[in-house]
Amino acid sequence: MEEKIVIDKELIKVYNEHYFKKYPKRKKVPIKKPIPPSLNYFIAMQRMAQNSLKQTYKEFSIWLANYYNIADLNLNKAQINYTFFFGDHRRRDVDNLMLTPKLINDGFVEAGVLIDDNGENLSLVFNSFKYDKENPRVEMLIRSVDDE
Repeated sequence: MEEKIVIDKELIKVYNEHYFKKYPKRKKVPIKKPIPPSLNYFIAMQRMAQNSLKQTYKEFSIWLANYYNIADLNLNKAQINYTFFFGDHRRRDVDNLMLTPKLINDGFVEAGVLIDDNGENLSLVFNSFKYDKENPRVEMLIRSVDDE
């Protein structure tokens, strides 16, 4: 099993529309950009804001799993390849983007995509950063490695 997931501006727009239908009284856009905040940004936040961000991305990840019809796959062993396409050429540290899997994988566990996101069940691969001024995004390739 292999599934490609793309988080781009269009997908964020679709999610935000869904979000405001679900929560019509809310005014603040939950997810603004396709690429989640960096670890440096997250660490500087207050504890309650950190928790709020984690809950926001957990809800987004559950929606994402349902949107791509991968909820309830219950993958015991999986590999996720992350490729980040940035809209600029700034230099970035790979480890500064380790927050992205944390935010997304917790929701994938909740949605039943993964049985667990510990080191025995999940391996992560970070591809080199790429540039796409017109379409910044995160591409994820989820691959079952149960039979290997």
